[in-house]
Amino acid sequence: MALQIATIGHLHSLFAQDLDPIFLLGAGASLSSGIPLAGEMVERIARWGYCRDNSRSPDDPRIRRSDWYRWLENHNWYRKDWRQADNYPATVENILQPREVRRAFLLEILNTQVQTSEGYKGMAELMARKLVRTVLTTNFDRILPDLRNINRRLHHVDVIQTASDYTKLSTNPRRYPQIVYLHGSVENYNDRNTLTETAHLDEVLVSRLIPFLRDHPLVVIGYRGAEPSVMRHLLINNAAAAENYRNGIYWCALDYKEESPDTLAPFVHELAGETQRAFHVVPIDGFDSVMDKLTDYVIHQQIDSTHVQATMQSEESVVRSYDLQPIKESSLDDFDWPTMRVQLSRYCEKMGIPVPPTTNDDWITQLLCDQELASRTEEGNIFPTVGGYLLFADIPQHHIQPAQVVARLKGGAEWLESVFDVSDDDDAELDEEVIEQVIEGNLWGQLEEIYTLLSRVNRSFLLKEGRHSRSVYPYPPDALREMVVNALVHRDYETDEPIVIEIEETHIRVRNPGGLVEDVIDQVIDTPQKEIKDAFETKIKKGARGIRGYRNPVVADLFYGAEEMEKAGSGLADVWQESEKNKNEVNFGPIDSNAAFEITISRRPEVADMITRTASSSDNFTRYASNLLEVVSLPDVIWHAGTDMRKAKEVWEKTGADWLPPFMPYSGKLFTFHDLSISANPLYAVIDTNNIGKMTVKEFTDEYGEQRFIWLLNTCFFRHLEAQGLWVDKERKRAYFPRTDGGSRKITYQARLRRATRTVVKKRKRYWEHKSFWFRFERFGDIWTLVLLPSYVFTTNGKAALLSGDLVNRFSTKRQSRDYNKVIHNDLVFWTQVLSKGKYGTFALNTNPDNVQTEVISANEKHKLDRSQIRIRANLSATLAPDFGDDAWGIESREKLDASQLAQLESEFSEAIPQLAGETDVNSDESHPITDTQY
Repeated sequence: MALQIATIGHLHSLFAQDLDPIFLLGAGASLSSGIPLAGEMVERIARWGYCRDNSRSPDDPRIRRSDWYRWLENHNWYRKDWRQADNYPATVENILQPREVRRAFLLEILNTQVQTSEGYKGMAELMARKLVRTVLTTNFDRILPDLRNINRRLHHVDVIQTASDYTKLSTNPRRYPQIVYLHGSVENYNDRNTLTETAHLDEVLVSRLIPFLRDHPLVVIGYRGAEPSVMRHLLINNAAAAENYRNGIYWCALDYKEESPDTLAPFVHELAGETQRAFHVVPIDGFDSVMDKLTDYVIHQQIDSTHVQATMQSEESVVRSYDLQPIKESSLDDFDWPTMRVQLSRYCEKMGIPVPPTTNDDWITQLLCDQELASRTEEGNIFPTVGGYLLFADIPQHHIQPAQVVARLKGGAEWLESVFDVSDDDDAELDEEVIEQVIEGNLWGQLEEIYTLLSRVNRSFLLKEGRHSRSVYPYPPDALREMVVNALVHRDYETDEPIVIEIEETHIRVRNPGGLVEDVIDQVIDTPQKEIKDAFETKIKKGARGIRGYRNPVVADLFYGAEEMEKAGSGLADVWQESEKNKNEVNFGPIDSNAAFEITISRRPEVADMITRTASSSDNFTRYASNLLEVVSLPDVIWHAGTDMRKAKEVWEKTGADWLPPFMPYSGKLFTFHDLSISANPLYAVIDTNNIGKMTVKEFTDEYGEQRFIWLLNTCFFRHLEAQGLWVDKERKRAYFPRTDGGSRKITYQARLRRATRTVVKKRKRYWEHKSFWFRFERFGDIWTLVLLPSYVFTTNGKAALLSGDLVNRFSTKRQSRDYNKVIHNDLVFWTQVLSKGKYGTFALNTNPDNVQTEVISANEKHKLDRSQIRIRANLSATLAPDFGDDAWGIESREKLDASQLAQLESEFSEAIPQLAGETDVNSDESHPITDTQY
């Protein structure tokens, strides 16, 4: 049945015609006055129940969603597949027991410290004017009766909460307005909350209300219509007795759309069917908005009145942990939004938080505030909290400098070379005994880098046991994971000390600043004289679980939601058990008078055996990296406009600009990611300004094809490569560094595990050899990637004079045939560092070269420029897959050349240079504006 739609104007007419409407208010009316909805009530009750069962204070800010939500899920009466609000009756019935506990809990919730909303103030005005004389409510709060405190003309309100109050009910209350609490009173122990209690209303109350419903219009605001007590027992079953509500029912629905009537509860549709044309849906923006419009109407139509503001009550200050504190020198712009979206999505799924079909920035921002990853000030400003900054900032060290991990490897050259893949192209030799790497970036990036390092140290091997052999690891992988997560989550980020991971041939030691928190100490110390470390280690090794305490509750909460840690207090117990099974010794506990925490795990003793030391890797799974960089963010739209320019060269000539946004002329139009409606955009000069439009990426590819979109991506990437100082061979889609004025070029960069120096341009006999890479954009399903393939380029002048010919191809193939997995991997890491300029997380394509000054976008339009950026993940796609050895990169056949063969081929190649290059001057001093670079 199609529902009739009414407007706010219909509600105005109820007052204009003096129809004395009755208002039915639900929980939504009290939301902005600080009274939570049913869904939030479920979460508050669950949190309280968890704290009660675990002897914790409900006011402890360290109790996070990942603590109480898992506890709630373990109850068989809880329905995870239901909306949270639908679990409300069962939650009250099963947790808030006995009845006195329910009363005390609900009274505390109802004693809101939030200022009364403008909507309720508007209701007080209507009641003072005797335009609203009867209000029904399913709520339990005292907001309505207390309205007389803020509107002096509302001298008294009759409150009906119990059976003894029914005598006050009047169908024509002339002196005072009346408020009827349909579900009783918390103070009087007759509140209706459980499924059994909300099945029916008091029969006497129902009989007394029927005349009201018959003789007055009913306006419903903020009520879902889910309880059978109100919907069926009062309204649906008595439709005939109320003469089918001849004065009308006006059901106010938040953000209601005619094309999606299913957003209304089933009981509401049933009521509409019973009452037929008397039922109207009024789409509204919210209770406060409706009451504001009604109050404004009656004030302008009748006598004006004074509006008295209520005073704000200040919240009691609470001592909050460091990761809950805001960083007011930063902003949400510092966040790595693509990484944040992925992690928040996983968190919501794990924590049962509903996610809308389309998650815009406003929803993300509100979620950040709800989970205390960000903090909103009274003025409305939003700042990241320390926890949010550690988890999601591109470079948290800008404001939390000590948030680093120092990985220190110490051992012999042979062992270090087994950990570090040393390319024959690297100038740095592994002749030192200690290699130190500083790991920065946000905590997810740090976690990934540490995992990568430890996976190389912890390669599996075959352990021979008589006639059989089995695959084992030097260290249990799950134990190493727990050690790392424990350090990142529980460290003290207020100190100046970093986490230190010491790796030697015989053991791994992890030390993080910050010892045991008081909560943990209280759980493990039996007597004051007992030494903390011994007590803690002894208790864990005896199998104790459930010892919990969080220095950084926000960080711990997100790590749990991302399934990187458990919150059952079992982490170290698992380390101990896994180590016992794998024959590792492990020791742990606070050190330095509880100023730090240290855990040391020894390597399996069998590794020292020469036979097992040289055993081949097993078929167990190991970490590898592909040559794909994920495009994590594309512009929302592609702008287009008509143009008479057919080629890019014509556009450049006509504009005469030093710089233009990347663009593509095609089929009488000009396409770009940059806003063409901005007159400061230099492309504005070559377009038909009356023919400007925009389309989504999907619309563009559907109409013009995927290859045209790739063309547009390439134009952006070409600019980015040039901004990094690279020569770009646009026809072949490859890039390389030119030589310096002094000759060969060396680049210092951050390799996977250390600082390294690479020679990217070498002078040979009669030519120059350049490290290069091929590139292309390619889509895999819904994911766009940048594909990199390391290669070589040969020039006669060390710059743009490319060699060509069959011999070049032959020599390049021979050079590449000597590159095996670890060399290729090093190449990929190097080029990724070059492309991102050493950035962690993601990087945006730089389409504005550093040596070009332009005012294309004004300061107040910079947000639009940012939206046009293409962002790429700065880490090689890592996953778990079988270790295929040297064939993992799929290079099916390689002809291995010894030194004499390569020398002979190089001589043959050099002798052919004049025939290949013609009269090109090998010693050309053509300059290029680039200097040696560090990444």
